[in-house]
Amino acid sequence: MIVKMAFRNIFRHRIRSVLTLASLAFGIFFIIVGIGLNVGMERRVIKIMRETETGDYKLYGKGYFEEKYENIDDRLDFLIPKESLSIIKKYDHSSRLIFSGVITDGRYDYPVRVIGGDMKIEDSFFKRSSYLTHGNLGVVISSTLAKDLELHVGDPFVLRGTTAKESLNAIDLVVTGIIKTGGLEFDLNTVLIDLKSAQEFTETDHINDIVLRGEISPTDLKSLDKLGVETISYLDELFDLIVITKLKVKVVIILSCIILFMSGVGIVNTMLMAMLERQKEIGILMANGLKPKEIMKLFLLEGSILGGIGSSIGFILGGSLVYYYELVGIPIPDLAHELSTTIPLSDRIYGYFDLKLNLLFLIFGIIIAAIASFYPAYKATQLNPIDVIRE
Repeated sequence: MIVKMAFRNIFRHRIRSVLTLASLAFGIFFIIVGIGLNVGMERRVIKIMRETETGDYKLYGKGYFEEKYENIDDRLDFLIPKESLSIIKKYDHSSRLIFSGVITDGRYDYPVRVIGGDMKIEDSFFKRSSYLTHGNLGVVISSTLAKDLELHVGDPFVLRGTTAKESLNAIDLVVTGIIKTGGLEFDLNTVLIDLKSAQEFTETDHINDIVLRGEISPTDLKSLDKLGVETISYLDELFDLIVITKLKVKVVIILSCIILFMSGVGIVNTMLMAMLERQKEIGILMANGLKPKEIMKLFLLEGSILGGIGSSIGFILGGSLVYYYELVGIPIPDLAHELSTTIPLSDRIYGYFDLKLNLLFLIFGIIIAAIASFYPAYKATQLNPIDVIRE
């Protein structure tokens, strides 16, 4: 009987109930979509970076990682000792030489990042050929660079740069392939060439970048450190992005809590208004033997039903949208291009639908509604049935 009465009462004033439901639904919707998109973006970027840039670990010359943004043009000053190769040979890895250069098309100069590596190993390690949009491996340029320079497979270009001996050098190259990984940092201005050609161009037989898959043993980590080699995990490489994402998630949670608090105030108001309008009815029920405990149950149940319906609407709408974006994604090429020099964004934001976490938000919304109903329920139990019937 109490359940039937609760359902009947919440729809007595439909507009008031709908507004209360809408505010609660929006709070749950906002938190599910906000967290889903932020976590999805983080997972997408980490996946792309691991598959195309970092592997599980990156090895640098001593001192480079701490000041990598300041030393981006001086990578040839941070070479890796050859002795380290004997330590990592048992691991799945790719040894590379990375340096800054300039491509000229006769009209403009474009700064580029040149990655010299063994193309067979690079393809096996990063599946480079699967990301090619045109041509084949050899001298490969990124998609954005090809578009800006209007270069196609078979077109010649000139690469200029500074060698390890600090002298200027230039070489004529021909585009054999164009690549697009979806990672804006890589797609922005990258040139892939053979490791031997890179070493000849820079006048060194060393490398300055090693990517590695799997876990490195503590003994090998110590040995590498003694040789002056920094071993950085992919999580450390993406530390800035992870911190920013976690901060954004906290902001979403705070804003959602504010919205849900306002929804709770709305529920309190709705239930108080219902209690004041139904004083005579409550008095008659109490006079007919309905105990204060059952009156409280009635109001708590009404609030919980409001919370359940509102939270369910937010859960269904928010969850459906996030799941859709998890499958399709949101294209953001312009924004990602602007931020790619500081944050390794993907050209699409993908959602991430976590069923267990979203169910917790659903339950949280119901609990908030039930708590918000407690005060009006308590006030209803304090009514004197004789007084309210007489009035």
